[in-house]
Amino acid sequence: MALLATSPPPAAAEDLASQIVGMWRYVSVTRTEVASGKVIKPYGENPKGYLVYAKGGRGMFVLVAENRAKPAAAAVTDAEAAALYRTMAAGSATYKVEGKTVIATWDTMSNQASTGTTQKRYFDIVGNRLTIWSDPGENQ
Repeated sequence: MALLATSPPPAAAEDLASQIVGMWRYVSVTRTEVASGKVIKPYGENPKGYLVYAKGGRGMFVLVAENRAKPAAAAVTDAEAAALYRTMAAGSATYKVEGKTVIATWDTMSNQASTGTTQKRYFDIVGNRLTIWSDPGENQ
């Protein structure tokens, strides 16, 4: 998954734990099938949303697909609700940074199955771009 910063890049002398703090705009989300190498973009070419890492070790995100259908009326049908659910993800967590690894423990998640889980992600910051990835086979 790749993200684009919404603020100027931090000073180069700052450590990575400080550099990750801020609001990051999603510009790409990809998943690669290990066996075939096929790249999947589950939220489309231009996903919408933000990832926030706050000082003190709290984080949250909201992510929606580029092609979400608008419900026909304010009273959303069951079919529309299901489609909306399948085109979004959101959650909040505590996090810590160890070197170039961010470890998040999710206390809320749009998919309740992930609530209470801990996920390890690797990251790199170049300029105002944060790139995050996981080991093959890790829960995305």
